[in-house]
Amino acid sequence: MTPASPPDVPAPPPRHPRYPLSEGARAFAVVAVMICHVWLFTGGFGGLNGSLPNRLAVRLDGSVAIFFFLSAFLLYRPLIAHRAGGPPSPGVVDYARRRLLRIYPVYWVALTVLAIFPGLVGVFSGQWFAFYSLGFYLDLANASKACIGEPGYRCGLPQSWTLAVDMTFYLVLPLYLLVTGLLARGRSIASWVRLELGLLAILCAASVLVGGFDHDLRQEELFRFSFMAHFLWLGLGLAAAVLSVAAGNRREALPGPLRWAADHPGACWSAALVLWLIEVVTIVPAPFTVAPVGTGGYIVLQLMPAAVAALILIPVCFGDPNKGIVARAFGHPAVVWMGLISYSLYLWSTTITVGVGVGGAEEGFIVTLILTFLIAVPIAALSFYLIERPLMVLKYRSPRQLVRDRKRRRVGAQA
Repeated sequence: MTPASPPDVPAPPPRHPRYPLSEGARAFAVVAVMICHVWLFTGGFGGLNGSLPNRLAVRLDGSVAIFFFLSAFLLYRPLIAHRAGGPPSPGVVDYARRRLLRIYPVYWVALTVLAIFPGLVGVFSGQWFAFYSLGFYLDLANASKACIGEPGYRCGLPQSWTLAVDMTFYLVLPLYLLVTGLLARGRSIASWVRLELGLLAILCAASVLVGGFDHDLRQEELFRFSFMAHFLWLGLGLAAAVLSVAAGNRREALPGPLRWAADHPGACWSAALVLWLIEVVTIVPAPFTVAPVGTGGYIVLQLMPAAVAALILIPVCFGDPNKGIVARAFGHPAVVWMGLISYSLYLWSTTITVGVGVGGAEEGFIVTLILTFLIAVPIAALSFYLIERPLMVLKYRSPRQLVRDRKRRRVGAQA
């Protein structure tokens, strides 16, 4: 079965390969995160205790690693493809414009509408810029003063901490590209790949170990809500991009273990399930952002989601998108569509979950889960088709080019 062809929203730059199953992977991740949010905002199963159902639900929070891995992989690969004879890299200005268009407009609409109804706190206060700029979590101690006396889950969009991570990563990626470009200059592909993978290993280890052993730094907003605390998850995506570019269209050029894993998705996903279950039974059932764990627990909460995300995504990034279990699971049209609206779904769903759960209706897990999907999916679809998709025509064409194209079509029609 050939996966449904997505529209221009997830399209790569011209002449660069598309990874159609990535949208299906995003669908899996967003559904997992939504289930975790429903668990959290309905008070868990019999309270937020250590029961097995609570442990299973909360550890779905590690699915955000899938978003970070995919973001790094899909952004970085086009930027370095030319190093192995591939298409040219997008310009930095074009890169910045595409990132702004992708993240901010639909976020601004969701934030504003939800602040009006059902009512988010702080958005229209003197701290409005912290909310609209996505800088809220990077200055949490100061910005949260706008929400004093209100539950944290009504202070803006609480899930937007992951967008702060994304934005800091987007800002630093051109600098990282500059450094690795210097490393690659004048070197063979094999030599450059070894150097960059070594650099990534050092940076990933530093991110995990610094956060794990320095408890004070771990609590600093600029660290834990930026790319620095989550570089392992992003770094694996960068490493996958390096290996993908180095191999090009020659799958035989992939490292043997990686090629075997891509060809055996069942084994990959089984290993991911085992690792996830180990995390379930060994880590306290609390969201990883606030889990009261020591150094060992923190490192596990970094390593396990990273390994699970990598094992899930290796067949997506390196396997055959047209056949096998991965194509059937992530290439189904309904799953691809859910992946296309996943960003809007992520933005709108949490406030709906809060309202149905602890925010007023006080419904239980099952009712809140069903109502969240029934309400959020249509809203997310409207958000996608009315805001995201129309704006994405500007990804690879400037407004001036659009006007010229329209004039050209008009002249052609009159002729």
